[in-house]
Amino acid sequence: MKHYIAFVGLACAFIAASVRAAEETGVSLYGLVDAGVGVTHHSSEGSHTGGLSSGQTDSFWGLRGIEHFDQGWRANFQLESGFDATNGMRPNDTRLFNYGAWLGVAHDDVGELRLGRQRTVGQQFGSALEIASWKEMGMGATFRASDNYQFDDVVNYLTPEVAGFQMGLGYSFSAGGEQGYATTDNNREFSAGLKYQQGPWLAALTWDQMWLARPELTQGRKPQALQIGASYDFSAFKVSLAWSRQRNGYVGMNGGDPDHLQADFGPAAFLLGGSVEAWLVGASVPCGPGHVLLQWSLANPNWKWDNGERARQAQVATLGYVYDLSSRTSLYGFVGYMENYTIDNQFDPDHTNTSRVGLGVTQRF
Repeated sequence: MKHYIAFVGLACAFIAASVRAAEETGVSLYGLVDAGVGVTHHSSEGSHTGGLSSGQTDSFWGLRGIEHFDQGWRANFQLESGFDATNGMRPNDTRLFNYGAWLGVAHDDVGELRLGRQRTVGQQFGSALEIASWKEMGMGATFRASDNYQFDDVVNYLTPEVAGFQMGLGYSFSAGGEQGYATTDNNREFSAGLKYQQGPWLAALTWDQMWLARPELTQGRKPQALQIGASYDFSAFKVSLAWSRQRNGYVGMNGGDPDHLQADFGPAAFLLGGSVEAWLVGASVPCGPGHVLLQWSLANPNWKWDNGERARQAQVATLGYVYDLSSRTSLYGFVGYMENYTIDNQFDPDHTNTSRVGLGVTQRF
């Protein structure tokens, strides 16, 4: 309750300070369509060839607007929906705006408050370190707190940037889409981050923790994620380094283990006291009108499976090229390989390996 009162008080302060007459208003339609073809091979299931949506980045469309008030205050909003470019459907989600639906109030000297469905602060700051976002083989494959996920009923506050530094705090009263009568009937999630971005430098430190609606399923343990990393642009090339420790399940509820009741948090052994340390190295090298993108990550779990075998390290490596036809349209091609890791069931106890080759085109509008 004290969290709720504090956030409501902050929201009221922002709103009360910005009820002056509007000076200008703007609403825009934006989005990106990414479509291609790909071949995915699982060592235990064979190959699949077909259309590939969001091979380089997610396909989505959205509306955003801003209204300026006196004394530097402004209100803004964003409504965003992801979709599968191969069939036009929203992937596994019935929401009209599954990627985001929030309203904010901001001032350059005070910061910004956003209310609604949105990404966590940890996801926003952490994912900025990603070099190669290839479908299901990007940074989020091993750094799950930086994967593409959103929560309902989120309050995010972002401070103004000072000498390149920015801080963010956020809280979800209904992480995972539950809609109980009381806040304690829902999963709740807290996210905090510190980002530094100036010149060629980008650095981020994030912390996420979730409180489960049914803590007895995890013996009282709380999913947590710590992320830290930095990137530097040398002009001749850009390099990114990151490290993460994830404990007691994935805070983004974006894992997979169909045999466990809390499947969204990852394997049962992970949820019940396990942890994963992950490392990432990425590089972007200009080449002609485009860029060569290289990225490698290693994830080291510390638990044992039910048969007593220790979970093995997993690796994800990708190599790709993005060819810019214009400022809005690009062609791409990539190859990726996952060791002891599958797209649907992370840290596969059967030691399945996964490979993928993809070609496609993206267009922004």
